Amino acid sequence: MSRLTKNIFDQSLSSVLLVLALLAGVNILAAQKYIYLDLTEEEIYTTSEATKDILKNLNKEVSVKFYISKDLPVDLENVRTRLEDLMNQYQDIAGAKLKIAYEAPENNQEKVMELAQKGIPQMQFNVIAKDKYEVKQGFFGAEITAGEGDAIVREALPVIQSVANIEYDFISAVYSVSRESKENLAFLEGHGEKQVAIAGLEKYYNVSVLKIMSVGDKKGFYYEKAAATEEEKPEQVFVNPKTLIIAGPSAEITKEEIAMINDYVKNGGNLVVLTEMVNVDKQNNLNAAPVKNNINELVKNYGVTINEDLIYDRYNSSITYSQNFFTVSKPYPFFVRAQKENFGDSASLAGLQAIIFPWVSSLTLADSADYAARSLVASSNQSDSVSGAFNLLPDAALPAPKGVKKTIVAFSQPKAEDSKSGLVYVIGGSEFVSSNFIGSAPDNKTFFINLIDSVSNSVNLSSIRAKSIVDRPIKDLDETEKNYWKFISIFGAALLLDICGFFRIMKRKKANK
Repeated sequence: MSRLTKNIFDQSLSSVLLVLALLAGVNILAAQKYIYLDLTEEEIYTTSEATKDILKNLNKEVSVKFYISKDLPVDLENVRTRLEDLMNQYQDIAGAKLKIAYEAPENNQEKVMELAQKGIPQMQFNVIAKDKYEVKQGFFGAEITAGEGDAIVREALPVIQSVANIEYDFISAVYSVSRESKENLAFLEGHGEKQVAIAGLEKYYNVSVLKIMSVGDKKGFYYEKAAATEEEKPEQVFVNPKTLIIAGPSAEITKEEIAMINDYVKNGGNLVVLTEMVNVDKQNNLNAAPVKNNINELVKNYGVTINEDLIYDRYNSSITYSQNFFTVSKPYPFFVRAQKENFGDSASLAGLQAIIFPWVSSLTLADSADYAARSLVASSNQSDSVSGAFNLLPDAALPAPKGVKKTIVAFSQPKAEDSKSGLVYVIGGSEFVSSNFIGSAPDNKTFFINLIDSVSNSVNLSSIRAKSIVDRPIKDLDETEKNYWKFISIFGAALLLDICGFFRIMKRKKANK
């Protein structure tokens, strides 16, 4: 080997060794510290600030055990890899307060019963073995616990099939078991109120259904606790809720009760009122009739009036109904789809793109003596409302909208900065969280729980819930924007070809010279 060849070989070897050393160093550093790049518009793969706050400020040690079977299909193996990666991030944030372990449970009857008692069922999945599909049974769930002995608190993630919602599911469970106490959340009853179908509120709040009663000399919010024996009388238990919800009352609230609710708000209680002023008979050709309640006597103290009308909007959702022995689905103007561009600034709307309000009344805002009201959610500028006798059937003809936005959700707060009075939300409808509707509009549930969080001073999980948003409507363009993009599409491509051709000709002429 000549000296020149040897020098080249030595330099090449040195370069290779240097590159290998750099790669080894980068890998060692990467193993110690994870770096992530999230290019999504709303940073759905970035750990939320709420998640960081909860994990950094855990009041007690939280133990997490994942029960994951060994033989998993390929899609669940990918989920497992991403899940472990996510848990590494969370452990880095929480430190020693978060203990995470993994177990591959056996598929014997004893283990199946044990995990079933913990809320983790055995699941079935298809795997390819020996060039054929086989159905196997296994586990992919988790148990989250905190506390000791009789004070231990548990939450379960029964079946994990994707990581799309895992941050919210996991962090909400960790938050639930690690809290020292929960705020009291109450639904008022005794005036024909509707039942609100929001599952999961019990995870964050002590939820109760209360009546306004007088027990002895004390009048307030009470629930009835069943007696231990038949001889004993039921006990009336007083509750001072952090937030009181009044949903769709069909009977009047007495003046004395209104005065008591106003005192409750004045002393720091929060109030959420959701009711339309037109009742829709869903069993009888969608006949409309005024609601016989006096809820405006209450909400007018906070600068809001609920109008006796129903909003219709060009931006809407579909209704499904039977017609001539067929099931038909078509756009329905009275299922208003309120969109992001008509939202106000509020944590309760974080990440939401649209909320669907069926048969909703408009709100009129006019500040009261002590409260300032503002619009939080409105219909589009291609909406209107109808009142009096009108046809709600899907095929009914409606007047052309006047192009005025209608307020659907209002927020009211004390004018005085040093006031200790509570906050008030008013929504012109209750159907949007009814059991008949919320299953087809899951983002409605997200909005309602966010709203409760925002008034109840709980840790705001809205930024995490926003990552599971389902409804992302396509933005509608006005005529000017449509014409602009038409012009670009028609003439832009031709102009681009002309420019390329011009430079190519100039280049060829230059080469010929």
